[in-house]
Amino acid sequence: MELFGINSAEFVVLLVLAVIVIGPKGLVQAFKLFRRALAAFRAWSAKLRQGTNLAGIAADLKLDPAQLDWRQYDPRVLVRQTVREEMDAWAKQAVGVGSAPTSPEPAAGEAAGEEGGNR
Repeated sequence: MELFGINSAEFVVLLVLAVIVIGPKGLVQAFKLFRRALAAFRAWSAKLRQGTNLAGIAADLKLDPAQLDWRQYDPRVLVRQTVREEMDAWAKQAVGVGSAPTSPEPAAGEAAGEEGGNR
């Protein structure tokens, strides 16, 4: 059996070296620290799994993924719609600004447009 490319004989040698280098008390403390770190990792992993439970999220929102139209999330369509909305907003703002006098003298294009409309 190999774990991380280490077979069981090499693992025993590493444990013996750890006992010699760290000492028996230090090895117990190291195992306790490893155990706490592993428990914290498991808790974090469970919280992450719970937070990303897509089936639960879909059930909460009452969505059926098979019924979704993924074409509505096409970036090209989204950009086109956004640009169109912005252009409409700018056009409305320009119409509102054009009706209010911004300067005492009308621009040449506005004066010609007013004369043509009065005829």
